[in-house]
Amino acid sequence: WDDRTKSIPGNPDIDKIADKVPFEDMVSVQLPVTIPEGTQKPYFINGDTSNPVNLLTWRSGTVDAKESVSIANGAGSENIEMRDAASMGLTAKSAYKDGTWRVVMKRPLTTSDAENDLQLVEGRFIPIAFVNWDGSNSETGTRHTRTTWYWLLLKPADSARPYIFALLVAGIIFGGLAWWARGAARREDQEAS
Repeated sequence: WDDRTKSIPGNPDIDKIADKVPFEDMVSVQLPVTIPEGTQKPYFINGDTSNPVNLLTWRSGTVDAKESVSIANGAGSENIEMRDAASMGLTAKSAYKDGTWRVVMKRPLTTSDAENDLQLVEGRFIPIAFVNWDGSNSETGTRHTRTTWYWLLLKPADSARPYIFALLVAGIIFGGLAWWARGAARREDQEAS
C-alpha cells in the first residue's frame, strides 16, 4: 500500500513530519474462522459472535523493537482474544521503498487448531478484508482505514490429469493409425496376389 512515510517511532525523521505522536505503521488481514456457505459473511468490523474472524496483524516496529506479527480472534469489536502467532506458524517480511510498503504474511494452509483458525482450502471463495494504520498520521486503535470484504480464491495445484489424458488420446490415435496402416498393407498384399 502507498504510505508517504515509513513510520518507525523514535526515528527523528518521523518526528519532524508526524501529525502529533507517531505510531507504528500497521496492516491487519481479516479472515473468517470458517469458510461461510453461500454469500453470508461475518460482520466486516472484527466479526461477530456467530461468525468469528482471524486477525493477522503486522507492525512496522520502533527504533527499539523489530517488526512483529500477531494473531487474534475477533467476535466483535469488544471481544478480541490475542493468541500466540508462533504456534500458528505466522511469519512476515516487509520492505518500504519509494513511498510503498510491501508486507508478506505467511502461515500454513491448515493448522492443528481447526476450531480457532481458518483452514485455507484451494478452489473455494474465502472472504478477506484489510485494515491499515498510518503511524505518522497518528492512526492507532480505531482510527484507521478499512476495506469491506473481498474474495480470495486459492488456485488449486496443477494436476497431472490433463497430461495423462493427452497421452491416452495420443495413444488411441497412434493405435488407430497403426491398425489402419496394417489393414491397408494387408489389402495391397491381397490385391497383388
